[in-house]
Amino acid sequence: MNHLEKAGKTRTILISISILMVSLHTIYIYNSVIPEIEPKKIIQQIIRFLLTIGLLLMIYKGKSWARIIAIILFVLGILGAVRGLLTIKQSILLKSPFIVMLLVYTVAIYHFWLSKSFKAFFNYQNRLDNSESNNNI
Repeated sequence: MNHLEKAGKTRTILISISILMVSLHTIYIYNSVIPEIEPKKIIQQIIRFLLTIGLLLMIYKGKSWARIIAIILFVLGILGAVRGLLTIKQSILLKSPFIVMLLVYTVAIYHFWLSKSFKAFFNYQNRLDNSESNNNI
């Protein structure tokens, strides 16, 4: 693994952790403002969180379909965050989670779509996958 591939691996892991932290924070904020916890909603949020982990693992393994789906979902997340920033009539401090979402998802889109280090790591992961497939034959 060369320097660019190592940088792509490190950044992919860090961005993935950031995305998971935003997801956990969203779950926490939603459940902290409602007076009674809804079991159905908690189950939905846990499933969404597990699917997020699965999607990020597939990106890490070099699956192109996962990268494309993630980029689409991050764009939708950015649109939701912008909508939240514009429609919620609160102080900027209470809007800070939306700002964090904007930053994390924007960095994630840049990284998974345009970053040279991610492309190098992505190609490295695909070469590993192909060599393992050839060894199993």
